[in-house]
Amino acid sequence: MRFVTVVLLALCFGVLSMVLPASAANVTSSYSNFVYSYTVTPAQGEAIKDFHVYAGVNECAHAFTNIVMPPGWNFVKNALPTQCVITWWTTGDPLPVGVAAAFGYKHYCAPCCHSWFVTGTGTSSPFDPPLDGSWNHLSEPCNIPSPFNDQCGGGGLVVAPIYPQQTPVDTGTWGRIKVLYR
Repeated sequence: MRFVTVVLLALCFGVLSMVLPASAANVTSSYSNFVYSYTVTPAQGEAIKDFHVYAGVNECAHAFTNIVMPPGWNFVKNALPTQCVITWWTTGDPLPVGVAAAFGYKHYCAPCCHSWFVTGTGTSSPFDPPLDGSWNHLSEPCNIPSPFNDQCGGGGLVVAPIYPQQTPVDTGTWGRIKVLYR
């Protein structure tokens, strides 16, 4: 009986070690007035040199301005057939463990919750093997603002743009004039 217990415990430990990450980056996001902000805090054992956020397939065709990133980092949008991958990367030193790093941009589309991942390769490729990602953070909230939370959401995800997203038409005097030019 003791042998069976030891075998079952070893099997459970093996399964849990495959499912649970040894360490997990802390990634949070926020959205306010078309400004998308992210913080990435590496955990012990993670040498993060890339941060990738998935967005709607059409987002790569639109402008991203006021890019925020640590010194020495780069920004690019990777257009894939079914999605856009927003990527920050560096060929320099990885993010310091336990120190929050800020990333972000301004983009004129409404938010939705999307997947993210981090790698340690130092390239802009969205196909590099991940160190950690949204699939390991299912209990964490997306932090999507209340006007948009009924449209999309999900655990472990971050706020990123989705297009097209209709906005309510202003019916005031200037709103009626603006509608003529939409």
